[in-house]
Amino acid sequence: MSALLEGLAVREVGSAGPGAPRVLLVHGLGGAASTWSLVAPALAHDHRLLLVDLPGHGDSPPPGPAEGPGAMRAAELGRRLRRAAVRLRAAEGSAVHLVGHSLGGWVCLEAAAADGARDPDGLLGPAPADPAVASVVALAPAGLWAAPRRRPPLLPTGQRFARWYANAAPHLPFDPLPTRWGRTLAFAATSAAPRELPAALAREAVLSVASAAGYAAADAGLAAGAFTRGADVRVPVVVVAGRRDRVLPPSHLLRTSAPPHARWLEWDRCGHVPAWDRPADVAELVREHVRDVGRGADRTAAGGGTGPA
Repeated sequence: MSALLEGLAVREVGSAGPGAPRVLLVHGLGGAASTWSLVAPALAHDHRLLLVDLPGHGDSPPPGPAEGPGAMRAAELGRRLRRAAVRLRAAEGSAVHLVGHSLGGWVCLEAAAADGARDPDGLLGPAPADPAVASVVALAPAGLWAAPRRRPPLLPTGQRFARWYANAAPHLPFDPLPTRWGRTLAFAATSAAPRELPAALAREAVLSVASAAGYAAADAGLAAGAFTRGADVRVPVVVVAGRRDRVLPPSHLLRTSAPPHARWLEWDRCGHVPAWDRPADVAELVREHVRDVGRGADRTAAGGGTGPA
């Protein structure tokens, strides 16, 4: 069951106790909470996970007309996510860790930048304010470019394909996605090993794109600029790029666009969705990152210094 937080549908999973770190998982363009189905079970027993649906995706309603044409741009989505983080911090007393994929990675970076600018929305009271965002893990993040990259000609997660499948599948003599060749055709651009994707995940991913009312606006938002606020991000950041990413290959991403202190990783055997191609490694990376950030916070509280890890 999802609940709305700053217009974002969020669903808590796992049984970790109240002292466990809070981690928000944010999907990419056309995705939904199901993006994390291979990762969440490995994290849920020792983290309080919130699966976040961006506006017009999954269970989140699209922005209303009063929010203006820029409501689906990454910077505005980041401010929305940051406001949600502020509310969580106010309720629980601790900052939250953000993990985002593709568009979601850009949104998480924007949220951290807005938070690093210290209270631009007047939500935390007089500066200096405690941060609401504790850290960021950005998986194949969009926005770290000089200009958006043209899509591959047959990008298979495009909404036209997804809606064709959603409409045609009930009338086809058989469903192609459970077959290895069907998953290869559908996910060749996004996965390094599309034939190995679970059939249920593949079907849910396509149906999520088909039903995303905010897809076109978010897609236009992706093409509207770049992430330019790396210097405002004050918290630890890890960026992961897949060496077999055909959507955003590492050669198209600019390390200079990331926060200056960001840790940059390039993974073999990994396409555009690390949470699908290397879910165990994503879970371990998040676990280690959150643990290291917590240790750094403990050292700072004890007078051991400040600054990003």
